Amino acid sequence: MALKDLSPRQMVQITAAWLDPERERPRLVSLKRCAPLLDDIEAAHDGILKSHRRQKKANDELSEIQQKQVAIDQIHDRKARGAHAVLTAFADLADDPEDAAIYLEIRDQLFADGLKFISASYSDEAGEVKLARDRLTPESKAALKALPTPGGNLLKAVQAWFAAGDELGKLDAQRVHLEAQDRPDAGDSRGGQLRARNRWIKVVRSVLQMLELEAADAETTRRLLAPLQRETAKAERRRSTGKEEAEAEESAPPAAGGAGDPAIDEEAPEVGVD
Repeated sequence: MALKDLSPRQMVQITAAWLDPERERPRLVSLKRCAPLLDDIEAAHDGILKSHRRQKKANDELSEIQQKQVAIDQIHDRKARGAHAVLTAFADLADDPEDAAIYLEIRDQLFADGLKFISASYSDEAGEVKLARDRLTPESKAALKALPTPGGNLLKAVQAWFAAGDELGKLDAQRVHLEAQDRPDAGDSRGGQLRARNRWIKVVRSVLQMLELEAADAETTRRLLAPLQRETAKAERRRSTGKEEAEAEESAPPAAGGAGDPAIDEEAPEVGVD
């Protein structure tokens, strides 16, 4: 039986049947070699459920952060472009060369490298805001405050740009933290899911070994194996269908794609359950 091909949904279907007092649990309890494994079956079953819940929660949080970043980045870029354009326009419109020079100096304080940074990463945009804020002098702030814009003045618009950059930095730090939890060595990550899967497989193998040693009657064996056989057959059909589709597309140019799920070591030693 190709246990490694089972999905988390199929895994919990199988062990749920074994643990249900109205279904197959009484049969396991009646078998002296299988009964001691019930605690391990429950732990493996709960491990699949918990790892799936943790991963879904992390994915939902990451998606929410990314949506916020997109919205705030639009404000950040719009305010930065607007401030740069307004200062350039005031310099062009100023009849006094000294006034024009002041506007260009303020623009260069805020945008030392022009607007290149608005196409950079969120983290870099946040860093650029910190540098721009530090470069801006009190005199420049006063001059910005004197320049009118729709709904206020240019200083207010620049401060909105700064605030958006700061928020992008905070959100990016949250994203990095969540993605760090999603590494294989993190407890609440895909690494945790892989460990839960491997644990479940080892426990199920142990049940199968003990069931074979029990020499249980045919009906008991049939009832206990039925959920497993049903779900592994589905997984095998799914895998075979995938293979056929892959073979049919072999002659087509390879499409870019991400890495698949981490593999489970189907050849791992069939050790007993701790």
